[in-house]
Amino acid sequence: MHKLRLVLFDVDGVLVDSLAAHLKICRDKNDEYGLGLEIPDETGFRQLVRSGTRISPMKNLFMAVGFPEEFADKATEDYRQSFRQDYPSGLFSGALETLRDLHQSGFLLGIVTGNVRANITTTLRDGISYFSSECIYTEDELAGASKQQGIIRAMSRLQIAPREAIFVGDQPADVIAAQATGVQFLGVSYGWGISQDDKDFPVARSAPEIFDYIAELT
Repeated sequence: MHKLRLVLFDVDGVLVDSLAAHLKICRDKNDEYGLGLEIPDETGFRQLVRSGTRISPMKNLFMAVGFPEEFADKATEDYRQSFRQDYPSGLFSGALETLRDLHQSGFLLGIVTGNVRANITTTLRDGISYFSSECIYTEDELAGASKQQGIIRAMSRLQIAPREAIFVGDQPADVIAAQATGVQFLGVSYGWGISQDDKDFPVARSAPEIFDYIAELT
């Protein structure tokens, strides 16, 4: 059996509690552009994600809640410029400690996310130091590539075999990306689109449970 060496993280909904902030920018841009859309609340949005609606990268999120493509493009550019300053988000309870404990236990840590680098570094702050600098794949690095391709690039960069890696995510699309690349998957039920009702893969109910689960694998 291969020893687990690499833990890859999605960010929003796994480490960063940013769903409310993302829905708020959708509402604000809806009002600013006069679109007259009914932006879902958190419960409705989670149901949308669980149904398989694509929400990553950010343009797809705007389109998922009803933005026409031309306005989704405009909103995405506004998002890149203003989100980290005007819509601050915080880490989930225990997330920073989880990263620290995994790092101190000898795991390589990486990021594969549809968010932009400036946003994740602002929110993770000192926590970004726990990640391998050559293994951070954001929307900027992926440049339109999928999370699946991000996982493959991360493993190739660090010379890690699929059976030596695990991807921690909060969306059905994350499950698909993990399955397609042959890495293990751990879902979190406190994020955007996975719940404790999911039985096809392990699910953590809190950030500290991520460490507990991974520690048991080794």
